[in-house]
Amino acid sequence: MMFTLFKVSFYLFFVGLTGWTVTTYLIKEDSQKFIKKELKDLFHNCKMLFVSIKTLIGVLAEHSFSSESCEARPAESKEFDDQLVKIVHPVQSIEASKAIESSPVNVSVKEDEDTALSSFSPELIAVITEEEEKVA
Repeated sequence: MMFTLFKVSFYLFFVGLTGWTVTTYLIKEDSQKFIKKELKDLFHNCKMLFVSIKTLIGVLAEHSFSSESCEARPAESKEFDDQLVKIVHPVQSIEASKAIESSPVNVSVKEDEDTALSSFSPELIAVITEEEEKVA
C-alpha cells in the first residue's frame, strides 16, 4: 500500500513537472533558452547515469563470475595505473638527493614579499625556486 502511494506520488510529480515545463516553455519566450539548457543538462546527466550503471554491471559481472578475476587485473585498471604513472614524477636518485643536501644554498627571503618561505628548509626553497624559473 505504501509503495503504491509512493509510485503514484512520483508519477504525479513527474507529470506535473513536465506539464509545468512545457507550459512555461510555450508561454514565456524569454525562458526558452534557460529551459533548453537545463533539459540538455538533465539529458546528459541521465545518459551518464545509464552509462555508469552499464559499466558497473559489466565490472560486477566480470569479477563475480570469473575465477581468474582475482589473479589477472582487467585492462581498465592497467590503463588507470598507466595514467597514474604519467602523473607521478620520478623520484630523484640517492646520489642526487645527497648532492642537494651537501651543497650550500644561498636563498634570500624578503620579509615583506613572502614570510611563508622562511619556515621552509633551504633545499625546499631551492626546489621551489627552480620550478618557478622553469615556469617563467
